[in-house]
Amino acid sequence: MESRIVVVTGGSMGIGYSTAKKFLEHGDKVAILSIDDNIAGKKVEEQLSEYGEVMWIKADVSNRDDCKNAVEAVFDRYGRIDVLVNNAGVVGKRTSFLSVDLDDTLRTLQINVMGTIQMTSYASQYMKEQGKGVVVNIGSLCGISANAESVGYHASKGAVRMVTQSLARELSPYGIRVVSAAPGWVKTNLVTPEMEDIGNKLHMTGKILSPEQIAGTVYILTLDEASGINGTTVMVDDGYTSFKGVDGISYL
Repeated sequence: MESRIVVVTGGSMGIGYSTAKKFLEHGDKVAILSIDDNIAGKKVEEQLSEYGEVMWIKADVSNRDDCKNAVEAVFDRYGRIDVLVNNAGVVGKRTSFLSVDLDDTLRTLQINVMGTIQMTSYASQYMKEQGKGVVVNIGSLCGISANAESVGYHASKGAVRMVTQSLARELSPYGIRVVSAAPGWVKTNLVTPEMEDIGNKLHMTGKILSPEQIAGTVYILTLDEASGINGTTVMVDDGYTSFKGVDGISYL
C-alpha cells in the first residue's frame, strides 16, 4: 500500500504517540501536533523517527489559527492529507459539579470539541479536493455513559460522538469517512495505581487497556477494508459499557 500522510493531534504521548508509531510502522508518513516546547517536541520527533518519516508541529488545537497553520504546513510539505486523528484532549478537574470550575469546563470543551471541529474543518478542505480521506475522532466511554469524570469531559465526549455523526453525513459525498473510537480506561500517565486497580475490575480481561490497543483500532478504521464503517462510534473498551461493573478476572 502506498504511504499515506497522517496527522495525529496530541501525538507526543499516550494514545497519540502509540497511534503515530502504529502508522509509521506500516510505512505511512506522520505529522504529530502537540503543545510541547521545542525541546520536548523535537525529542519526541527524534524518537518516532526510528520508525519512519515524522514531523512535529507545535499547535494548540483550541486555537483556530494554530489548527489552520498546522494543516497548511502538512499540505505544503506533502501535498495531501489522507488521515486525520483527532486525539488531543483533556479530562479536566475531577471535582463534583457543585464545586465545578467553569473556566476549566470551558477549556475542556474548547480543546476536546472545538479542537476536533477546527482540525477537521481545515483538513477536510484538502481531503475534498483529493476525493478521499478518513477522520478518526477519539471519543470515550464517557460519551456513552456517566462515571466520576468531570461534567466538561462527559459533555465534550458526548459532543464528539454527535460531531462524528454530523460530519460523516456532511462529508460522505466527498469521499471522506468520519468515525470515532471510544476507549475505556487506558493506562497513561493520567491513571494512578489506585485508579488502575478500580479500572481493572471494569474490563472483561481484568485489566485496563494499553495505548497500543487503541492505536491498533484507530489504524484498522482508516483502512480501505473498513470502508463500510462511517458515522459511528466503535467502542474500544473491552466490554466496559456492555458489562459495566463485572469483574473480568472471574470469567477468565
